[in-house]
Amino acid sequence: MFFSRLITLALVSLSATTLAIPTSTTNSFLEFERYHEDHKRHHPSSGTNSRASASASGVKRKATQTAVATFAVLGAATDLARCPLEQMACPITSLTESELAAAGDDVPWECVSPQEDLYSCGGCATLGTGIDCTAIAGVDSVSCTAGTCLGEPF
Repeated sequence: MFFSRLITLALVSLSATTLAIPTSTTNSFLEFERYHEDHKRHHPSSGTNSRASASASGVKRKATQTAVATFAVLGAATDLARCPLEQMACPITSLTESELAAAGDDVPWECVSPQEDLYSCGGCATLGTGIDCTAIAGVDSVSCTAGTCLGEPF
């Protein structure tokens, strides 16, 4: 009895598996043509361009997004185009504001840390906004801390 049920189960399983095998849906030439045309629409052959091309608006968008470096006036508190954060661009030679404005962007400059730089403490010494701590008379040792010159007298 057990053996007969096992054979029946095996036959049912085999028939279900055989029926689950897919058969061709393109039995006629007309159905084959319809399938082929639909397939070509979604999967172009190698002879045609299967990649999307750049649109004219995309090309124009790239052309208008050129990077323009805008520099702040030398001695500005933040000038990220020239110096890293917490530093400022100071001219190397002493200049007045009118000389600086007339010179434009051709002035040689350097990045200084006004909170700790001995030669430009508190700002640009070359512009008159900072102090050169080493030029203070009557002190033995000097430092620049938090933008202020600190020194010990002789």
